[in-house]
Amino acid sequence: RLKQDKGSWYYGTNKLNIIAAMDFAYSTGKRSDYTSIVVVGMDAERRVYVLDVIRFQTKEIKEYYKQLLDVYRKWGFRKLIAETVAAQEAIVSELKSSYLRPNGIMLSVVEEKPNRHEGKKEERMKAVLDPIYMNNSVWHYRGGNCQILEDELIMEFPPHDDCKDALAHAVPHLSPPSRNASYSVQENIIYHPKFGGVVA
Repeated sequence: RLKQDKGSWYYGTNKLNIIAAMDFAYSTGKRSDYTSIVVVGMDAERRVYVLDVIRFQTKEIKEYYKQLLDVYRKWGFRKLIAETVAAQEAIVSELKSSYLRPNGIMLSVVEEKPNRHEGKKEERMKAVLDPIYMNNSVWHYRGGNCQILEDELIMEFPPHDDCKDALAHAVPHLSPPSRNASYSVQENIIYHPKFGGVVA
């Protein structure tokens, strides 16, 4: 079972290193994209755990901060990956200067700017996500917005891909804890035909 002990998260006795990624959208129309925050962990066996998926629409900086603060307080991650292209760069800069630093939030924000050599967005996401899913090394939590993520992963042309994009930004930045600190035989896994497993 997932639990927290002395500031660290564990699945069973497997310690998880946890980070988050945030994919910003900045409009609120019916067809507008969503801002997504995906929290992921990795154990010593390099298994990836999708722990939380937050999804909302806003164009207010204070709402980005509120949503980020809620998930930060819940999981206690210390690193946030944020894509910064176009208006996203201004949003991240405002978040750091006007909200995170003044409120003493000890969060390292890693800004990513995809370049043309990485291919189109869909190609970049496939390059990151296909190998880990084909290896059955990803575990999802049950229900909630994780179902939206799964729909985005399965559909060829999903109406939105914000959760999938945030996950693709997070995965390359994951690192496993030391084997000595976290290795154990893992139980209570229900295997999923597409997504590796579901944490029971």
